[in-house]
Amino acid sequence: MGIQSLQECEDEIKKLIRAQFPIIHLNTLEESRALETLLSVTRQMGRHVLLWSTSQGVVNPDTGDQKDLHLAQADLAVAVTAFQKAMSNKKAAEDGMVFVLIDPHPYLNERGNNPIYRRCLKDLANDIREKAWRASCVIISPIAEIPYELEREVTILDFPLPNRKEIKEYVRQFIDKVAEGKAIKITGDRQQFVDEFSEAALGLSQREIENALSYSAIDDFQIDLSDVNQIFHQKQQSVRKSGMLDFIDTKGLSLDDVGGLDRLKRWLMRRRAAFTRAGAEFGLETPKGVLLTGIPGCGKSLSAKCVAASWNMPLLRLDMGRVFTSLVGASEERMRHAIEVAEAVAPCVLWIDEIEKGLVRTGEHIGDSGVSLRVLGTFLTWLQEKTSPVFVVATANEIRQLPSEMLRKGRFDGVFFVDLPDPRERSDILRIHIERVDRLEDPLDFSALVDLAGGMEIGGRQSGMTGAELAAWVDDAMLLAFERYRVSGKRKDRALTVADFEAAYQEMSMIARVRAQELVMLRDWGAKHAQPASDP
Repeated sequence: MGIQSLQECEDEIKKLIRAQFPIIHLNTLEESRALETLLSVTRQMGRHVLLWSTSQGVVNPDTGDQKDLHLAQADLAVAVTAFQKAMSNKKAAEDGMVFVLIDPHPYLNERGNNPIYRRCLKDLANDIREKAWRASCVIISPIAEIPYELEREVTILDFPLPNRKEIKEYVRQFIDKVAEGKAIKITGDRQQFVDEFSEAALGLSQREIENALSYSAIDDFQIDLSDVNQIFHQKQQSVRKSGMLDFIDTKGLSLDDVGGLDRLKRWLMRRRAAFTRAGAEFGLETPKGVLLTGIPGCGKSLSAKCVAASWNMPLLRLDMGRVFTSLVGASEERMRHAIEVAEAVAPCVLWIDEIEKGLVRTGEHIGDSGVSLRVLGTFLTWLQEKTSPVFVVATANEIRQLPSEMLRKGRFDGVFFVDLPDPRERSDILRIHIERVDRLEDPLDFSALVDLAGGMEIGGRQSGMTGAELAAWVDDAMLLAFERYRVSGKRKDRALTVADFEAAYQEMSMIARVRAQELVMLRDWGAKHAQPASDP
């Protein structure tokens, strides 16, 4: 169990400093909040502090004083020498000192290519340990690039984002302050606003929460429950800035927009309860996700969009092509970064489309020095051990390319095979798309259309169009109807007819015809390794 609150983090920092751990790395993007917490801890402990950054050099953080021009322009090596010299002060040595380094990673990584900086930190760690100095060096940085020479000296501590209790307290203070000013109106139940805003804000930094609250107040000079949506805007910003994930708009969608797949839809809606407060209090575990495999064009991607909309959660799409890069170690880091962003935005749905194209089967030779296997390992380990409310929806068409490790129990909660729609599902899908073009009132024989769209037999089973082909069929029929109406100009020719569908059918190239043998193999795989997404 990691550190869950600011108080736990403060207690851990105190213990590490008292135990004279030589180098402590606070891993965080919240530099100001982390520094404020660290200075609070050192004041409680009565420790002297010196702070270094590339812009300010060496300063006393309490007074802002720079000792001389030399230290004001100090690079990391000069700063470390100044820290060591400071321990010659008897008072400082007795009280103890903490040396704080802000963002030193450009000096320490391999691209910095100057070993003196790593050697200086190594010497400082050796002095703290061998001379029994009452001192520690604390690094505050979002990048934990630890040189090999320093791995044994550094202790990494993840600085926690605000938890639910801390967010609630901050939101209450903000509301009270706004109420005193009387320039901004507060409507509705205050406690409900605090609860819902705090729940939605989990995963954001304090600065992002401040931005969302400030915008909510200034937007219309009123604070009410509708302002909870500002949290989703902040989370959308986090996703866009990551460069690894896309924020997908699901406005106006619901699971009713998916024709058929009733078994899958019931399975998904049962798991929605696990993301509610009542479900958590009941003891429900957070679901890991679902793997949707099967025939292309049968609703896998649409299901990912619609489940996020029905659950009222943000939908993030991970493009596996963006994960891979030529720099050594960068691909694995990109995958970890994408996971971190998804967890920061949680609760959310993470959609990985055509996952088989980015993850290689173990044992296959692909000539990338094992990068794909390491990315696969990073993803599967997270999927196995994750506790964050990120529901993964992975879709795959070339199911035989999926690594066997991905299919075993514990990775996904369920593996579903999405087959060609049966007659009842074809009818549902046709109604959805004919309603989309506002033609439900036209004189159409649905049973005739359903029969026409399914007049094929593959492997002893009746088959027909995919969901995507049915949608395209409706659009093609509409084009033919418009062409007829444009020529005649008669109102009666505006109606969509079965004849339009028959003419469009003759021009279609369907997957059930083109890839019939492959569909038999896919169905055989699905019968052995997955459960059907549709009711029998």
